[in-house]
Amino acid sequence: MNKSEFREVINAPKEKTWEVLFTQYGDIHVHNPGMMSSNYMHNAKRGELGCERYCQFSEKLSLDEKITEVDENNSFKVVVTRHNLPFIKEMSATYELSSIESMTGDEVTEVKMTSYVSFSLGFMKYLMRGQLGKGLVKHLFGLKYYIETGKVVDSHNYTEIYKSYK
Repeated sequence: MNKSEFREVINAPKEKTWEVLFTQYGDIHVHNPGMMSSNYMHNAKRGELGCERYCQFSEKLSLDEKITEVDENNSFKVVVTRHNLPFIKEMSATYELSSIESMTGDEVTEVKMTSYVSFSLGFMKYLMRGQLGKGLVKHLFGLKYYIETGKVVDSHNYTEIYKSYK
């Protein structure tokens, strides 16, 4: 599996970040501009161990993910259980949250996302790594913006928000 790490610092306490990232797991579309929609599966109502969500990227591309490991308020792992993404064989990710004290004394949270991907054709990692990475950077920036402002980030407003907020 190919491993990539991404980080984002969010101006909010770890508990608030955990609430949005983990507890509101099925609603990732409100802060991931690369996603059209998302929802819980199997009558789940909140994120918890074993919880699954459906994520739709476009009319044709989607995946199902499951929370397979949890260290409450610190980290969790998701594994893609079904997908129709071209050239991708397997995918998973681990999210880790760390509290950091800012220079003003306010608590901020660093989110580290480690992504693991294997491809059906080995050379595709060289062609797709950048595209996948850009999508994950947008996801983490969208998470930051949503937590700090309470406003939804989607494909229509992402570019303008990114230019003015970063």
